[in-house]
Amino acid sequence: MIYVAFVEPQFTGNIGFLARTMANFSFDRLILVNPPPLDDDAFRFAKHARKIVENATVLRDFGELRNLVDMCIATSGVSTDSAKKFKRIALTPEELAERIGDFGGKIAIVFGRENYGLYNDEIERCDLLVRIPTSEAYPIMNVTHAAAIILYEIFRRNATLPDRPVADELELDLLNEKFSQILDLIEFPEHKRRNTEVMFRRIMGRAILTKWEFHSMMGVMKRIIYHLQKEK
Repeated sequence: MIYVAFVEPQFTGNIGFLARTMANFSFDRLILVNPPPLDDDAFRFAKHARKIVENATVLRDFGELRNLVDMCIATSGVSTDSAKKFKRIALTPEELAERIGDFGGKIAIVFGRENYGLYNDEIERCDLLVRIPTSEAYPIMNVTHAAAIILYEIFRRNATLPDRPVADELELDLLNEKFSQILDLIEFPEHKRRNTEVMFRRIMGRAILTKWEFHSMMGVMKRIIYHLQKEK
């Protein structure tokens, strides 16, 4: 199940345009995070997709969005090829469509503010990052144009989502907690900790763990923690 999320949109007309773009590619689940009051522009620019706007889920903040879905995919016009700056290493829309084809949980493709995009801390809380390759002279795209390209790639590959039991957000959080506990036990340097925890979350996001894989990893981590505690 795929949702399209728009975080703190500034202009209601763009909400309508986004709904229209979604309808072009058979997406109908829209999430609005802290939007302005919906007015005539939101419905007028949606054209025949006004039902998507009418049925949109409205959330107060990014935290509510993160809790609603099993996987968050951030979008950004800024990327990097440096392996050390892993928080900004992005998939292309084509790679994203292939990656999520086997995922059976709730996915949100997240678009940020028209003037700024997503904040760094919001990107850090996402499991994957997608960026559309563009000219270096002008890399930032209009939100709805970017949405059209990303949704087209998913639609083109007919990314049906089979009923595959995958680890949900609560289970992934437990896995992240165990990883943090291991960092504590090995006295991992504090100044490197945040980036390392984000890197681990990203690795788990890319892996799209099944329930069986989650339980196997939890078993391994518990044994690591047991032996580390035993040594202390």
